[in-house]
Amino acid sequence: MSESLAEVLAHGASLPREFNPDTSAEPAWMELIQRLWQERDSLVSDFLERFATISYEGALVPDEDVHRTAADTMEMFLFLLAGLDLPADLQSLPRDVAARRARQGVPMEAFLSAVRNDFRVLWKGLERVARGHGTEILVANMDRVLDTVENYVSSIQQAFSEEEALLVRDKQLHRQRLLSRLFNTDTRNAGEMSDIADGLEVQSSDVFELMAVTRETAAKLPRQPGADRQTFSYERAGALYLFRVVRAGRTWQDDPPEFPAGYVPGVEGLAAIPQAAASALVLATKHGEEAGLATVPGTWMTIARDLLENALPGYSHPITTALDHCTPHERQRLLQVARSYGRTGSIKETAEELYCHRNTVVNRLHSLEEVIGLDLTVPAQAALALVALADYKN
Repeated sequence: MSESLAEVLAHGASLPREFNPDTSAEPAWMELIQRLWQERDSLVSDFLERFATISYEGALVPDEDVHRTAADTMEMFLFLLAGLDLPADLQSLPRDVAARRARQGVPMEAFLSAVRNDFRVLWKGLERVARGHGTEILVANMDRVLDTVENYVSSIQQAFSEEEALLVRDKQLHRQRLLSRLFNTDTRNAGEMSDIADGLEVQSSDVFELMAVTRETAAKLPRQPGADRQTFSYERAGALYLFRVVRAGRTWQDDPPEFPAGYVPGVEGLAAIPQAAASALVLATKHGEEAGLATVPGTWMTIARDLLENALPGYSHPITTALDHCTPHERQRLLQVARSYGRTGSIKETAEELYCHRNTVVNRLHSLEEVIGLDLTVPAQAALALVALADYKN
């Protein structure tokens, strides 16, 4: 870390810079700055020694980059303290360094901790060249030194934040392009799926869970459900799709959303995502406006009814008409027993759910058969009846 300035320059960025301050205006101050210019290699060494105690938290910053930046920064400060115009190659130094560190993944606080050492390094160097004879000059110019460093820190911080924002935007754009490829290319291409998985930082064989939100629902949300690093968000024709790798802990079924959405769990492999998305959107469309997740077990009968109605128009009419002729009280009792028994398949559980005797359940099922002509204890007839009554209102 005690590399000389000549060795630092040997790493190769720029030729030695000419430093010719005007000594007529502030001769004592300029003399101090000129002395420090001659000993600027000590500034670099001091900075590098202090830098050795700072952690960039695993960010990969080459040693020669740190050395070169230290040398350039110290020379830039000396030009500014001497009131000189910066050489062309130093004019963009704050932005260049900040952008480079952001791209290297250095955390901002760690980066600023290193930069804030610049004042201590400069002040220690000025004290050294003053040698006790220029103390008054040094104290008189303390604010100048401090302002110079603080302006640099402010420029660095702003440039770093701007570069981070650009990187985030670029990363999000790259991720959206990958998701577009996923939803719009041939998922049977294993090579393509592998490339997309690598870009999304998942395994193509991972198991996912997926939610779909209809265009109408998405338009009513106060803000679009956000996607974090583990959750992918893709919008297509106004519909919104969210998916993520299934976690060992809680799933979306454990923490349902505060908006209606179709849900498909256990999607095996990245290539299955588009098909699962299409299914989830159908579930969401049939779900209505009630918040929570629409799943296949809870929604399939409504979907089957619509499909049958399209293929066999009026197929459910005899069943619903027969119930329409019942009194409201009788109709309610028959629908309760039909739906409870259809869900449980058990006389005992139906009786417990409806708080009645087993014989009452048997009698109501028999009454239902007399009304609609279908026996719910026969699976084929039960399926037809339950599908026909999927959205029947009392």
